[in-house]
Amino acid sequence: MPTSIPSEADVSSHPANGVQQKAPAVIDPSGPATSLETSESVFDVMAALNTCGYNQGLESSDPVRQKVRDDINQALQQSEPARETRDQLCAFVQTHTMNSPNLNLAAYISLALYLTPPPELTPNVPKSDLPPDAVPLVDLVPKLKAFAQAVNLHVIWVLHRAEYEAEVEKIHVPLSQMIVQMDLYLKQPPAGYGNRRFVVILEPLIAPGVVNARVYGGDYIVVASPVNGKLDLKQVKHTYLHFELEPMIYARSTSIDALTPILELVQPSPLPYEYKSDILSLVTECLIRAIEAHTMDTGVPVYKIPAHFDRNQLAAINNAENKYEHAVSSVRHQTVQSDMVQGFILTQYFYEQLRIFENSPTTLQEAVGEMIYGMNVDIEKRRIQDIVFTSHTDQDVLRRAPVQSDILDQAERKLAAGDTSAAAQMAQQALSQHTGNPGRAQFILARADIMSGKMEAAVQAFTQATKISRDPRTIAWSHIYLGRLDDLQDNRQAAIEEYQAAMKTRDGKADTKNAAEAGLKAAFAPPQAARQHSSDQSGGSDADTDPASSTPPSSTNHPHL
Repeated sequence: MPTSIPSEADVSSHPANGVQQKAPAVIDPSGPATSLETSESVFDVMAALNTCGYNQGLESSDPVRQKVRDDINQALQQSEPARETRDQLCAFVQTHTMNSPNLNLAAYISLALYLTPPPELTPNVPKSDLPPDAVPLVDLVPKLKAFAQAVNLHVIWVLHRAEYEAEVEKIHVPLSQMIVQMDLYLKQPPAGYGNRRFVVILEPLIAPGVVNARVYGGDYIVVASPVNGKLDLKQVKHTYLHFELEPMIYARSTSIDALTPILELVQPSPLPYEYKSDILSLVTECLIRAIEAHTMDTGVPVYKIPAHFDRNQLAAINNAENKYEHAVSSVRHQTVQSDMVQGFILTQYFYEQLRIFENSPTTLQEAVGEMIYGMNVDIEKRRIQDIVFTSHTDQDVLRRAPVQSDILDQAERKLAAGDTSAAAQMAQQALSQHTGNPGRAQFILARADIMSGKMEAAVQAFTQATKISRDPRTIAWSHIYLGRLDDLQDNRQAAIEEYQAAMKTRDGKADTKNAAEAGLKAAFAPPQAARQHSSDQSGGSDADTDPASSTPPSSTNHPHL
């Protein structure tokens, strides 16, 4: 049974409002919103890897890891059929090993999270819906199932379940305390999770100290191995802050889009592309790092005022207190500066704003809007003008795990095939069930409306896409389409404003720039078949481009625009 992680209020009985489509098998929709668990499916996959040569950190692992390996080896010694299944399993593992040990482990964990518990041990979604890194490993499943049956892996799991539960008990209290402390700091009652889940899965068969975190839709999962009965709570806290803050940030995406010019400032930094191209991701990460700086364990020994002291000792006590506060402040400041030189250039701004927040009664849910609305881009530019970026950035433990082919991918294929009804239905399903990128879904709906001759509906959907999308390419092309629709209505001034908005989005693609510039030079007119080729050659003013691809699709996909 999962161990629920209590927060400021009890969340253990918080029900899911609905089943998250294509959620990993490890997610229990009826379970607690936050929990610490073990997983037999993850155990089975990691037992297989240990059998096939995964020895990283073995010497310093919890004793249960070696005990499990010994039990498996004993079963193999007693059975030739078991050894045959082991050989087939390990042959697969050896031919499906990446050069990066971390990426290799992450891929197998991705698969494990989508496997139903034994004895089925089967992916709970079609192959096309698995995370991309797990897809090449899907043929491992029948070999894993045969191996598990041959060595009675379920019996080995049961034999060592008490040791797993003992590890959970050691970690449950500090993990719960961390979550309560974060909720108290954010002044956030743990309510409104809906069908979102934060799950920590403990697995001692992984090398000690390894933390693997990822997001599947609204589900945030951390798979970790303890070190002497303790977890790296810093990385777990980082993931939990993403879980808490991302809905707040994304709900204000329209306002945050105004901060997009800040992205120009981080281009020389070593930040991953995600933060250089998406202002929402940058803002979220900077706010999280600012919170971490305020709530971190600085390592400075806490100064305790003596229980009994004379009046003549007051000056010395005040001096000692001031030294302690200065030392703590210095460590926090150094942490913020480290974040700034890595490229997280809004960390200092949020750090200063959080000082005001700490002394106010408002929750972060209420305060974050004022922080964002009150940010002056010009001031932030001046703040960082003298920053010299470092050559590297910290590796974020959190990995986003998009599915290989979700419902919106299917909708795109239906749209390309001319089945506008099916494409619109799938996009609408993704919106209503919150199972996809809402900006992309609106963009698909809008193009389906155009192909169906529903121009007013298309305008509404394109406009919504510009407001809620996080993808610069989707935003830019939505503006371009809106400009073309305005041109067809002889509303030239409105069309120019849309083309200018597309230019400001700057998705970095030549076709976007060409299309927007062409719209500024001359009003759009439906392309004639006789001049389609020449217009494409001269600048692409009549070419329709899907933001999911840098290659313009056939003009027959969008006959009107």
